[in-house]
Amino acid sequence: MILKNNLLNFTILVLLTLLFTFEFNNFIQTDSLITQNLSDKYTQEVITHSLNLRHQWAWASYIFVPIFLYITTLLIALIILLVIELYYINESRQKVKFKDTWRIVLMAQWSALASIFVKVFWFGFYHTQYSLEELQSFSPLSLINLFDRKTLDVWLVYPIQLVNPFELVYWIILVIGIKQLLKRSWLKSFEMVFLSYGLTLIVWVVVIMFISLNFSQS
Repeated sequence: MILKNNLLNFTILVLLTLLFTFEFNNFIQTDSLITQNLSDKYTQEVITHSLNLRHQWAWASYIFVPIFLYITTLLIALIILLVIELYYINESRQKVKFKDTWRIVLMAQWSALASIFVKVFWFGFYHTQYSLEELQSFSPLSLINLFDRKTLDVWLVYPIQLVNPFELVYWIILVIGIKQLLKRSWLKSFEMVFLSYGLTLIVWVVVIMFISLNFSQS
């Protein structure tokens, strides 16, 4: 079964992400859109140079996708595995393997992929008249869409962006996966997810908030 084959699951996730990245780079975030956005700020020579650099390094985004996906899912799976081992260190139970936690994380990653798909679909087929600022700030179904970004402190943008149904589904899939793996209660399974993925996410959000705050003051 596809969801039980980690390598196949990972490969399909990578291929679909690459497809959406290609669609985004070539048909949504186009040269004409970038030129239109930069024309009021820079000369045509500067814009042309920027576009040339974009074309020269376009391949890097496609190399980055599988590397980033592998590292992030690997780290999350390892952290979940570590938390499980430490939490149940004194209990006799069936040994949990890395492939088990990685499979759960890969299943949850489909939620993140769905978020990318919605963004590509939204600008590719529905909202076809947009600015570069709209494109870069758009977060599908996120709580941030209820706020005027200009009235928010810059360090608040990222954590508010994370409040969206795709992130919620990501958590739900992790909890369901851990529950099936460990044969524990919903509460214990949620606790495992919070102590592993949840705390890691909080640390990451704090880092992003700190960086945003420092950049806004510089």
